[in-house]
Amino acid sequence: MHRIARYSLGLLLCLCALARPHDGRAQAWPQGLGHAYVKLAHGRSTTAEQYTFDGRIKPYADHVDGAAFFDRSAYLYMEYGVREHLTVVGMLPFKYLRVLDAAFAYETGGVGSAMAGVRLGLKPLLGWSAPRQALALNLMLTLPTGYTRNLAPAIGAGQVDAQALLAWGLSLYPLPGYAQLGAGYRHRTGLYALSRATPCQPGRDLHCVRDVRPDYADEWLLSAEVGTGIGRWALLQVLGQAVLSVQPPDAASSFSANNPIPERQRYVKTGAGLSLYPIPALGLSLQAFLTPYGRNTIRSVDWFIGLEIIQR
Repeated sequence: MHRIARYSLGLLLCLCALARPHDGRAQAWPQGLGHAYVKLAHGRSTTAEQYTFDGRIKPYADHVDGAAFFDRSAYLYMEYGVREHLTVVGMLPFKYLRVLDAAFAYETGGVGSAMAGVRLGLKPLLGWSAPRQALALNLMLTLPTGYTRNLAPAIGAGQVDAQALLAWGLSLYPLPGYAQLGAGYRHRTGLYALSRATPCQPGRDLHCVRDVRPDYADEWLLSAEVGTGIGRWALLQVLGQAVLSVQPPDAASSFSANNPIPERQRYVKTGAGLSLYPIPALGLSLQAFLTPYGRNTIRSVDWFIGLEIIQR
């Protein structure tokens, strides 16, 4: 597989609230032994609209004209090949959120929920020798970092998640490109010990909501990605990902404008990316995403600018 296509796929994003799956990364290809990939990304997510629980589009906040949700965050993403077919993966978000309603502006910031896990190449275990294909199991935990979960808008859901995603990849050699598909499951554990709550009086303390510890629904995860290299200096990507709660969204599981974390949500993100490599060990990336479908989620436009460092 083309070297850029294999080693230069990275984080885009987002994870917005609930760790939105905006990330185009080589989920099917483990890093080589001793190989490392680091990406620092700045994400900008803005919207004036939301999808209701039944899929209708309405203003994000009633009686607010224009954009009312703003996410301006940074993400540190890392991969390292500890063995030939085993890669450790980690992501740390630095979140800044601002939302508006008809009367007030609400702002919060801090370190959100980290992600940590491994990518295990399955071909050796299965005795599968297809040289142009890849198959890997991605196991990840979402871990709150001690933030206060009931400040509005919340920088994370506050509870631990565990997810498994199976990814299949195909090199398009002799063309300089690749394709990959992924499918997985996220279990929302209901464990809140790694976050905290502060006492407050909802309705009087504007930046605080009642700590109800919601029962978030488990979610199916789907992803698709196609990329092509332009010489050795650029990579073009087309990306698509979906999060589908196992239980259908309803009015009771919707979110409020000042604290946009629904208990059940479904959405699809589609986007494209361009990465430039002035030297083999350094990359600059730009990615943009739309939300063409959703239920109980924001209808946002998301941009990510990244700096990649590649060690081979």
